[in-house]
Amino acid sequence: MRFKSENGSITLEAALVLPFFMLFIVFMASIIRISVAEIALNKSVSETAQILSTHAYPITILSNQIENLASDKLSGISTDIISLEDVEKVVGTSLKEFLDFDPSSSNYFDELGTSVLTPIVQEKFAKNMNSNSVTESSLNVEVELPRSINGGTDSYIGITASYDLDLTVPFVDRTITIKKQAYERLWIGGY
Repeated sequence: MRFKSENGSITLEAALVLPFFMLFIVFMASIIRISVAEIALNKSVSETAQILSTHAYPITILSNQIENLASDKLSGISTDIISLEDVEKVVGTSLKEFLDFDPSSSNYFDELGTSVLTPIVQEKFAKNMNSNSVTESSLNVEVELPRSINGGTDSYIGITASYDLDLTVPFVDRTITIKKQAYERLWIGGY
C-alpha cells in the first residue's frame, strides 16, 4: 500500500495566501487612516467656523463702540490745535498711505484671517487626530471673510482646509489630498 505524503501542504497554501492577506490588512489600515484624517479635518474646520461665527457679533459691537469713541474724541479737536504732520510723526506713516488703503480691492482681510485661523485649525486637527505630528506644510487653511458684517447676503464665513496624507502602502508612493469646507452664517444680532 502506498501512502500519500502531505508534509508541507499547509506551508505551500500559506505561502500562496499570506501575501494577499497581508496586502489586504495593509490596505484596510490605510483606508482607516484616511477615514480618520478626513473625519478629524471635517470636525476641525466645522468647529472653527462655528466658533468664529458665534463670536462675530460681540466683535462687531466692540468695533462699533471703538469707532464711535474715536470719532467723538477726534470731533473735538480742531486743525488749529493739532496738525496732520504731528499726527504722522506719532503714527509713523503717511496718512495719505493709510487713507488710500482700500481693503475691498485686495485679499488683505482673507490673508489676515488665514494667518490667524491656521494655528487654531492645526491645533484642533492635531487634537482630533490624537497626534502631534501634523506639520504646517501638510495642512493648508484658506478663509473667506465677509466684506460686511452689518447683515446682508454675504454675511457667511468660509473656511477651507486641505491636508496632504502620504500613503504607506507597499509599492505605492502617493499623496492623497483631503479637502474640507465649512460655511457658517455670522450671528450678527437682529439681522
